[in-house]
Amino acid sequence: MHENGHEELVARSVKLAAAAQSLKRHSGAAAPFSLAFLTDEDRAPQPHLIARALPRGAAVILRDYRHKDRTSLAAQLKSVCDACGLFLLVGADPDLGKKIGADGQHFPTWYDGPYDEMPGGITTASCHNAADLKSIAALGVHAVLLSPVFPSSSHPGTPSLGADKFLKLAATAPAPVIALGGVTENNAQQLTGPNIAGIAAIGAFLT
Repeated sequence: MHENGHEELVARSVKLAAAAQSLKRHSGAAAPFSLAFLTDEDRAPQPHLIARALPRGAAVILRDYRHKDRTSLAAQLKSVCDACGLFLLVGADPDLGKKIGADGQHFPTWYDGPYDEMPGGITTASCHNAADLKSIAALGVHAVLLSPVFPSSSHPGTPSLGADKFLKLAATAPAPVIALGGVTENNAQQLTGPNIAGIAAIGAFLT
């Protein structure tokens, strides 16, 4: 990526981080991070470039569940995250997370494998409704990614929660909530409320 492209990514990340920190500050919710980038092989085929533009203390959540060489991708992202002061969470694969020394793990709603704990690691989970929130209560997760808040390119046609329903669900969550799905620095202020700890995104980082 050329220098201007990197600068654009940094500028976008700074705006998102400010919006995420504002949500966290107003709610007082104590999550391990307030801004996260979720990898997406189709929409963001070079996730390390976005990772390098993130502010220290942000998180990268490795999805790309069907990647042809997920182990190598995870190791590459771990190297970048270590150098940039970021957290790396591996989705739906505790063994891979342990193998590459990830900072934590992420469990999507469809995950049905073992919930092996990573000692000292961060654990997050995806939720889409009240039933999901209830089901993860016993896991002791550090943060919940609640989505989709607004219409999202990741799941076209999927009904979004909208700000009001999102806020009501978030207030009942068993852990601090990270808003995901169509959230940008321009609409994040609509999500100010109890238990809202920040923002996770894919598209908001892209041009």
